[in-house]
Amino acid sequence: MKPFPFLLLAILIFLSPDARAAWNTKEIEGQDHVALEEVAAAFGMQPASKRKDPREIAYSGGAHLLIIKTGTREAIIDGVRHWLSYPIATSGGKPYVAVTDINCTLGPAMSPASVRQIGKVQTVVLDPGHGGHDKGGRSPYGYEKDYTLDMVNRIRKILEAKKVKCVQSRLSDFFVELAERPEMTKNYKDPIFVSIHFNSAEWRPSANGVEVYALPPLGSPTTGKAPDPILDRRKCSGNAKEPASFVLANTIHHTMLGKTGAFDRGVKRARYAVLRHCETPSVLIECGFVTNPQEAKGIHSSQWREKYAQAIADGIIAYMNLANAQKLPPRVWDYKRKSTDEFVWEE
Repeated sequence: MKPFPFLLLAILIFLSPDARAAWNTKEIEGQDHVALEEVAAAFGMQPASKRKDPREIAYSGGAHLLIIKTGTREAIIDGVRHWLSYPIATSGGKPYVAVTDINCTLGPAMSPASVRQIGKVQTVVLDPGHGGHDKGGRSPYGYEKDYTLDMVNRIRKILEAKKVKCVQSRLSDFFVELAERPEMTKNYKDPIFVSIHFNSAEWRPSANGVEVYALPPLGSPTTGKAPDPILDRRKCSGNAKEPASFVLANTIHHTMLGKTGAFDRGVKRARYAVLRHCETPSVLIECGFVTNPQEAKGIHSSQWREKYAQAIADGIIAYMNLANAQKLPPRVWDYKRKSTDEFVWEE
């Protein structure tokens, strides 16, 4: 196998200042799209075995795996779930993917070293979600605000043992305004911002698993929501580092899944305040559901929290190795975890 020419082509296309000049594009529903087979070929992939669902199409090769489902925004890239900005379209019987999703999801997921916005990292700003009067979600055992603080304390201890400089948005049980949390990054050299949370879904106690959020590309909708012509186009500080934020989210997600065995809810996009206001690479991690009976019991366990803290810390280290030493981050396969294979309804 000689994947280098394909990888080089993919990187050159991804870095092109005008993607439309690099791809054979077709306008569908107001967005420029590229035939999926053309994108797959650029990454050295060929059609893989047919899936049971005729709407699902797989490509593999060149050390990559891509599975899509036409008509949805869901994709499985190199073993983990991702949520695209736009549905996989069909035209003339062929699947097409939006150029935005090539440049902002497929490209950086499969070629993270090609993302120009990734800079050196010297400081990790850790943000325990909620605090004080804002208790966050509630389980039968306790409140989210307490679990997030404990998790951040554990992550910080692990990172500092590896000589990584860490700071926190709060050190005890008090509330910090959302905009002030990412503002802290301006006080430190070469920082990244990682916000820790736990999920809640009282209306569906069976909901479980982990998900990591990055800011959506400017002009694109958030995961699970229809395009909004006003909100989607509103510029914010986080737009400048959105590509690097995605790589940070993807790297941590691979590591969390590989080291914890949690259900894969995917790398998602949202305009949370702490991500909008952050001028450095930033992510928000939902570590599990306090409203799921089994996960709530696990979250209340110190052994569980230590395991997840170690996974998140390892994901941060993997991103720092990419940023500081150009070392490609591990994927779920490197942890002997099988690829995510099932598609779920978008949420």
